[in-house]
Formats: sequence, structure tokens, C-alpha cells
Amino acid sequence: MKFTVRTLNLILLGFVCVSPLAAQDKDILPVPESYRVEGVPPIRTSEVSKLFYEQNEIRSNLIWDADKANRRLLVTDETRNIYLLDSPLAKPVKLTEKAVPHLVRFSPDGRSFLFISDHEKPDTFQLYLYDLKDRTEKKAALLTGKDESIESAVWGKSGDAVYYTKIDYESKTSKLCRSAALAETCFEAKLPGIWYVLDADEKHLLLKNWRSSSTQSLHVFEPETNTLSTIADKGNSPKGSLASGYVVYSSEGSDVCKGQACIAVYDLKKGRAAALNFPGTIAPSHDFKISPGGGNLLVQETRDGIDHLRIFAFKNGSLGKEVPPFIKGSFVIWNTRWLSDREVVYTLENNEKPTFIQSFNLATGEAANWTKGRLPAALDGTVGPPEVIRWNSFDNMEITGYIVRPRTKTGRLPVLIRVHGGPQVQDRPIFDPTDALLALQLGVSIIHTNIRGSSGFGRSFMDADDREKREHAVKDIRTLLDWVEKQKDLDPRQIYLQGQSYGGFVVLSAAMHEPTRVKAVIAESPVVSIRGYLSQSWVNDFMKTEYGDPKDEALMAKLDTLSPLNNADRWNKIPLLMMMGKRDGRIPEANVVDLKNQLQKQNTEVWYIYSTEDGHGVGGKYVTATIYKFLKTQIEQTKRRKQNK
Repeated sequence: MKFTVRTLNLILLGFVCVSPLAAQDKDILPVPESYRVEGVPPIRTSEVSKLFYEQNEIRSNLIWDADKANRRLLVTDETRNIYLLDSPLAKPVKLTEKAVPHLVRFSPDGRSFLFISDHEKPDTFQLYLYDLKDRTEKKAALLTGKDESIESAVWGKSGDAVYYTKIDYESKTSKLCRSAALAETCFEAKLPGIWYVLDADEKHLLLKNWRSSSTQSLHVFEPETNTLSTIADKGNSPKGSLASGYVVYSSEGSDVCKGQACIAVYDLKKGRAAALNFPGTIAPSHDFKISPGGGNLLVQETRDGIDHLRIFAFKNGSLGKEVPPFIKGSFVIWNTRWLSDREVVYTLENNEKPTFIQSFNLATGEAANWTKGRLPAALDGTVGPPEVIRWNSFDNMEITGYIVRPRTKTGRLPVLIRVHGGPQVQDRPIFDPTDALLALQLGVSIIHTNIRGSSGFGRSFMDADDREKREHAVKDIRTLLDWVEKQKDLDPRQIYLQGQSYGGFVVLSAAMHEPTRVKAVIAESPVVSIRGYLSQSWVNDFMKTEYGDPKDEALMAKLDTLSPLNNADRWNKIPLLMMMGKRDGRIPEANVVDLKNQLQKQNTEVWYIYSTEDGHGVGGKYVTATIYKFLKTQIEQTKRRKQNK
């Protein structure tokens, strides 16, 4: 869908004046011209230079797609360009320079690939075809609507055409189209709302209708007859593939899955579905892939943010023998692909190691590295492997997260608690150089949380913070503070919160309710008022389902009691670092400015960064340095207060 969870925007009403002395001091880190800052002290370059490394010192690679015809890969790196990787550990060849792809797919013969990108206009995705022989790219479809976007595309089995949907966010309709030799034809199928194309075979196109993250349905379209049939419309079915007369799909809350999460098979001839019978228990599926010949099924299951790959023989819609486990260690796994019927390739990473690509051959039982991650020596071994934590919230619901601990520090350490945006996403233990740097330089333990509302833990968990239950998500963080107090290696007197977008709302609200236990807050483009958030013209049915109907005054009044904007008088002068981008259209600007001004009038220590060039997310060298300086300042002040008692 077009909405992405990153961060929010406002107008700066005041400007900071940098003292002439600071302006003349060559050791002062310059404030970017596009930034306006308030309350941020001068930051010395000599103090923060240890936070930064050359781009080539940290190397990571992700798979974009696999060429089954020629056993090669399209990959990306930190720059998000597209590279061609001909063989394991070969030097990647750069193919694109400016495009930041949303999706990449090889053609069946491997001679070309399609990609979707919004590099020409942010949030407006377009479809391109790249010819590997000529090394040229061409636009495969034209957008004619005011707010149109192409966000899904697949190749036909023969490779002579590409199928895609055009989503018109203004009219709230989608069109299913076909591009052959760069000539476009759109079908007459009526598709109200947001639709994606997931797969294609000789006779069928598999489509998904997205209504919300917890309400997605699957349908099959037959181009020859222009007919649309429903495969799964009860519960939530986010993923599916066509496989020799069957549709294999993930579902939750449906009759087929008996109200639980499962992977099911729909027989296109018989018109009926059944859940696959996996040996033992299987965790919620993050992804699955059918092998090219349809004889194997790869399932990627996720347990508490850690991924596991399982491969089963697959025939006539049923499972056969399982391949023994073949990945050693705890990893997050991305972009699994089949290279052939007997070889699978995938990307691995965790909070210790940046991404690298590996393949596994089912016939030989051997794994091969296609790329190798690289870290500066100072960051290598800085933190330990992923460590899942659990705590019970106020209603005894189990909440999980993971903790990143510095290897070289001892005693009770300061704690930084992070809350992701969304809320329907999942924080997983990926490699984050900021975590490693804060652990190394400040001796901080970082807790990443997946409070209720996060994805990956079942539909009921994802819906457990909706509307009037918003306060329950805040309570998940408040009960985490209780958990921290019981840990022998964490200091409950040094608890700091950080959140982005919706996560910013949670940490601000939690700090408001915990005025003595929370020592400082970092809020990146935060939601500060649910009422204000829902007052905007772009708010859709998904947002109303998640947060509530803005016309429901009783609900809005209840949510006002949680909103930081309405309760600034309860803030208790907790130091705050806030960041906003002018191009962020997700939150009313005046709301965030109002909160900032209220807190400043109360003599709260507010550090504020406003970027005229950024949108829903403000980043870069100066922001990283400011976060470090802010945390270091608060940690030192807390230590002094403890010593003076």
C-alpha cells in the first residue's frame, strides 16, 4: 500500500542562534543548511567523529531476485542500487544508479528484469523494464491518474508480458493491466480499493485485495474469460502463489485454518481449500516459496523475530518429507528465492552481523556464501547475539522484544527502550550500526520492543491496540519498566525511551504516565494527538479501523487523555529530543509545534531539529551526532544526580 510508516512533519516557529564563538570554532560540527535547530548545544567534531565510518567500511548485500535460467542474482548494497552477481563471491556489477527499487523481478529467460521505483516522484511508483544485453531501462507503463501508483508486478510464465495493477488513491480503485513489448492493455475487471497482483501461470492471475494489514483477501482472475473468482475472503490472507492447479496461501482467522494461522492449499479444479498438515507446530509464516517445478515448498517461519527455514517435498497439494535444518545460528532472513528445484538462496543478518547472501543445495547438503558482510574492526564483536526477552503486561498478555547488550561493559547499565512505528510492523534483530555504536561508546543496553499491535504474532495480537484499546499499548511499555527493575544488569534509574512516528506517540505517552522512572525521551516525527492525526483529509478506512472514527466524540475524548499534546502539564520536565521534516505530510504541523512550545514554556529541556528537505524521517550525520550527544548528556546528568544524593 502507499502509506509507509516512517515519520511526521511541522513548521518551525523559532530559530536557534549559534554563538559567534561556536561559528568560528573549526571543531564544531556544522549544522546542515536545511536544518533549523533549537536547544541543541554545539557538538564537537572531535567528540563524535568516532561514530562515523566510510560507506565501504560496512558492507551488506540483499537479494533482489534470482535468475533460475542462468544461476545468478540481482542484489543490492547500502546504496540500494541494483547489481548483477554472476556467481558466488564474484564482484557485483552495478546496473542502476538513481533508482531505489520497491520490487525487482527477473524475466523467466533471465534476459531482462522489471523493477518498480518512485525515484522520479516520491510515493508514486512506476514500472520499468531493464534489458541486460543493451544495459538500458524503459518505462513499461504510463500513469494517467492524479494519484496513481504501480506497486506490484509479475511476469507471465512465458515471459512475453508483465502483469500489474495501477492503484488510484484518489478514486480508491485499481486497474489490472498487461504490458507486452511496452504496449499496455488493461482488463475490464472491476477492482474497488487497493489490489495487488501476486503471481501468474498460463491461465490465471493471483490477486490480493488489501483492506487493512489484518484484512486481506485472495482472488483468481482468468484473462481469457475476464472472470474473477474468490479464493479466500475470510480472515486475513496476505500471501499466495500458484502451483500446478493449486493456490498455496497463508491465512489466519479463516474457517480453513480453524481461526488460527496456517498455510492452506486451494484446489482450482475442485474449488475447495484445506490447511496443510505440517509435522509438529509451525510458527506464523513470514514467507513461503514454491520451487520452480512445484516439487518443494520452502516455509520461512518466525518465532519472536528469529527466522527459520523449513523445506518440504510438495506433491498434489500435500506435504512430504522435510529437509533437515541447514542454517546454523539465530538470524533474520530476507528475500528467499529458488535458484533451481534443488537450490535455495537467501539473505542472513542479525544484530551482530550485516547482511550477507548464502545458498543451500538440497542434493549435496552444502551451503555456499555469495557475498560476505564487512564491519570496521571497532564494531566487530561489540554486541552479543540476539537475545529474546518476554514480560507480562497489565492484563497478563505476553509481550516480547529483544535486547542488545554491550559485550565489554559490566554492572547495571543504562537502558534505551525503542518502540517502532506502524504499528503493524515487527522490530526484528537486524544489524543496526547505531545500536553497536551506542553500546560501544555509551555502554547502553538497547531493548527493541514488539508491543501489542505489532505484526508477526497473530491477528488478535495485531488488533489488540485498536481504537479504545490504544492505552493498552502504552501500558505494555510501562510494565516493561517493571521488568527492567528486576534485571541485575540494567539500571532502573537510567531508563530512556525512543520512538518514531506512532512509536513516538507511545514513548511520549508512556513518559507522561511515568514522570519519575523515565529520564529522557527521543521522539522522531512523533504522533502527538490521535484526534489531530485523524483530522486530515487523507485518512482512510484502515486508519479509522486502527485508531477510531474521528466522528466518535466519546472515543476521541478518551484518546485525548493519552495524547501528549493535550497533557503537556503532566510532562514533569523530562528532557526531550524531537525531530521533524517539512516534507512529511502525515501529521498536522501545528500539533507538534504546539507541543514543543508548551514544553519550552514550562522550562523543559527540549532539543529540536527541523529539516526543510526531509519528510517522514530525518536522518544523517548531524542527527546521529545529536542523538549520541543527547543520550550522553542525559546519562552524565543522571550519574551526577545519583552521586549528589
